[in-house]
This record gives sequence, structure tokens and C-alpha cells, in this order.
Amino acid sequence: MRSIFIRIYVGILLAMVAIILLLSIATYYTNKYRINMHIKQNYSGTFQLIGEGVARHHGEQRQQWLLAIEKLTDLTFKQYTFNHGPLKKADLKRLNQQNFIFNLNAQLSEGQVFIRLPNSQNYLTTHLNDFGSSLVRISAFLVLNELGRHKNAQRLVTLEKLRTMFNYPIQLKSVANLHLPSSNIRTIKKGNIAVVLKNSTRSESSLMAYAPLGNSPYALVLGGISMFEWFPFPLIATLIIITLFLMASSVYWLVRPLEKRLAAVDKQIEQIGHDKSLSMPTTPSHDGIGKLSNTVNSMSARIHALLTAQDEMIRAISHELRTPATRIRFRLAMLETPQGITENQHLLGIEKDLNELEKLIDEVLTFSKLKRQSPKLFIEEIQLKEFFQQLLKNTEIINQDISIKFNYENNACCSADKRYLFRALENLLINALKYSHQHIEIGFRVSEKMQHLWVADDGVGIPEQQRVELFEPFKRLDSSRDRKSGGYGLGLAIVKQIANWHQGNVDISDSKRGGAQINFYWPVIIKSTGVGDAK
Repeated sequence: MRSIFIRIYVGILLAMVAIILLLSIATYYTNKYRINMHIKQNYSGTFQLIGEGVARHHGEQRQQWLLAIEKLTDLTFKQYTFNHGPLKKADLKRLNQQNFIFNLNAQLSEGQVFIRLPNSQNYLTTHLNDFGSSLVRISAFLVLNELGRHKNAQRLVTLEKLRTMFNYPIQLKSVANLHLPSSNIRTIKKGNIAVVLKNSTRSESSLMAYAPLGNSPYALVLGGISMFEWFPFPLIATLIIITLFLMASSVYWLVRPLEKRLAAVDKQIEQIGHDKSLSMPTTPSHDGIGKLSNTVNSMSARIHALLTAQDEMIRAISHELRTPATRIRFRLAMLETPQGITENQHLLGIEKDLNELEKLIDEVLTFSKLKRQSPKLFIEEIQLKEFFQQLLKNTEIINQDISIKFNYENNACCSADKRYLFRALENLLINALKYSHQHIEIGFRVSEKMQHLWVADDGVGIPEQQRVELFEPFKRLDSSRDRKSGGYGLGLAIVKQIANWHQGNVDISDSKRGGAQINFYWPVIIKSTGVGDAK
């Protein structure tokens, strides 16, 4: 048991380490992708305006323009040419296609932006260690700068063009109608840009930028611009679901081999219950299941030896009983009169007892053979009309005063091994003829999956608590059924065995006529088993 515990414990521990490592790698690359998409969606217009602004200025004016942006945002820009710079050919190709590229460092804490200058072979680069307020501030400055380049008549047209470059709203609002703290209002009135964080319990946090529009009573409002969240709820929920799935899969693959081994032991025990093959390969494992398997294997061998010894003893006893019975019958023949008639009634009784003894020996040998035999069933379609006629012919001498009624559809057929089914039904009919008063019913019906044969009589019936015992060998309930003739308690046991071979069952219920009804069930399709292959 200890090795099983250690195996599962170590397996779960290793699975947890592997899952944590896998989820860490997946989270790392997921957040790397999310940061890139966050920059691209919210600040591609910002980088485009930086490139256009630098390209519009030359010489000292370009340096002054860049210095103004650097002072506003605490960023430092450097200019390179395509032929002399830190970018490789693949990155230069991407830069030509996308106008800007953003490369994160390995820790995902900061990144480097490369901005292509329009209509030139130059590009700018700067380091970003903040993906929020500094970029929002520079975005507001660039939009103001772009609007300031145009006269009043062109500003609205320019504003509409700028709105197409950004994925968040850009509006003009009166400063008097802004619902902001007084400190932010004073910042705007002084001519500075105010960046405000908006927190909400219903949605993610966002940034708003408020920039004064010259000496007008209006302010330029940008946002809300969503803040980057490292672990938003959808990502956390996804990680939890993946963790549960991977843990369940890991536990399944750890427990599955144990289940297979337990299933093998269970199959072995089931084979013992059906008296089938009792051999099983030994396992080298020394854990609890391995010990159980070896114990079952040893028990199987002992049971097999006991059953073999029992069969040999039954055959030997039956053989030994036949010898004195034959001698007694021979001596009875010596005591008969010349006319062949025995004068002493006691001698007649002895002969009758000898007949019963020989019949008992035959029944015991037959049951022993059927119990230990694993026959090959030959399944065929059986015409019930002919089948029942032959059955009546074999049993008509037992009790001719009882009427037998059949209950089945015309041209009905059943699927079974004809020889064994005939033996089972013959035993049921003989049993009913012994205990019935006047009437017996033999019926058959078939459903989608099961076939059902029954024999019902109008005798005294069988108590419900004693019905299961009747299918045990040598079991007779003479107190509940008046025994009119011989019987050794093996007939129903044989019927039970034949039902097992057909993968069916047999039970006893109350008859509509007041007596007992014995039901024989078996499936329409009999699967191939170790008992024998269906034909």
C-alpha cells in the first residue's frame, strides 16, 4: 500500500510542477502578446504622429521639437539610418511595412519602440518603461500640436482625421462642464495636460487625458484608454479551467494503470465464480494490488484443485455405487419365479429403490458434467411450434390428466442452442407436471433485447423467501410443494446453468393460475464468451 501512496503522491507532485511550469510559460507568452496588442491598438496613432512631426522639421527645429516631447514625457529619442542602426534586416522589413515596431524585453517590464520617419531612410527609437500615463500624455500633446497647425476652419476636418487614427474617443468639451477634482481643473486652466485615472468596479480601469485648447473655454478630451492588466478575470478563469483539466488528466493517467490491474483481478474473480479458466499471469509488482493479484492467483489454483478433486470423487463414488447396485439387481433376478414374477412385495420395493438409486447416479453425473463443462453453443433459429410438439412427445407419459396450454405468436421463433434449451424446458415442464393440479401454461415472448420463456402451473406455489434456494443443487422444498413422484433437486440447478451459458437468468414468480411460474430469460444477441462462440 505504501508504494501505491508514494507512486500517486510523487506523480501528483511532478504533475503539479509540470503544470505550474507549463502555465507560467503560457502566461508569459500570452501577456507578451497582450502587451504588444495593447500598444498597437491604443498608441499606433501616437507613434505615427511622432514620425510625421519629426519628418516635418529639419535641422535645429527637429531637435527642438524632439526636446519638447522628451521634456513632456521623460522619454529619450535617438535617430538612426537604415544602414547604420541596431535593427536587423528582418526588423527593418517589418518597420517598412508597419511604420513602427515594439520589442519587449525578456522580463516584460519595458520595451523599445522603433518609429519610421515618412519618406526617408531614417527611424527613431526610444525606451518605454511605462505603458500608460506617459504615452497618454504625449498622445494629447501630439493631437493638440496637430490641431494647432491648422486654422479654425480646418481644425474640425483635422479632428475627424485624427479620430480615425486612434481606437478611443477624442472629444471637445467645455472646461466648465468637466466633472473633475479642483486640482485637475487648475492644471487645465494653467495650460497643462491633466491625466486622470478612472477606476470602476464594473469594468477595467482607464486613463483620461484633458488638454486645454489654447485660450478657448474648451478642452480636448482623450479616452478612456484602457490600462493594461496583467491578470484580468478572463485570463484567471482560463488558467483555473486549464489547471483543473490538466490535474484531472494527470490523476486519470496515474490511476488508470491501477484500475486496469484491479479490473484484471476482478475478471479473475468473476472467472472463478463462473468456474471458467482459473489461470492468471503473475505480476512482479510488490504493492497492494500486486499482492492481491498473487493471492487471488493462489486461491484460484487451490479452488481449481478442489473442484478437480470433487469431480474425480463424484465420478469415483458413482462408479463404485454402480457395482454393488448391479450385484443386488443380479441377486434379485435369482430370486424371481420361473414365470418372471417376484412373489415378495419387499423384493419389488428393493427393485424400485435400485431404479431410483441408478437414476440419482445418472443425475449426479449429468449435473457434474454440465457444471464443469464449457460447451460451445451453436445458436440457431428455433421454430417454437415443432419445438414444443417434440417436448410434449417426450413428457406425455408423466401425467396425461393435466392440460397444457401454449401462449405464443404464430410462426414464433427463438434464438438459442436447441439442445440445451430443450433440456432446460424439459426440466421445467417435468417439474410443473409433478406439482400441477389440472393446468399448465407454456409461453414465449420477445422484446427488443430479451427473449422470455415461461412455464406456469396451478399448484400450491412457492413461498417468495424460498424461491432463490430452489436453484441450488439437491435443494427440495417438499413442505411447500407436495411431491407426488421422485426428484433429487437437480433439475432447476441444471436449468440455472443453461441460463448462465446463454448469458441469461432464471427466476420464479406467481402464476396467474395460482401456482408458480418459472421464467427463463436470455438476450436476443448472445455475445461470444469463454463459454463458447455463438454460431
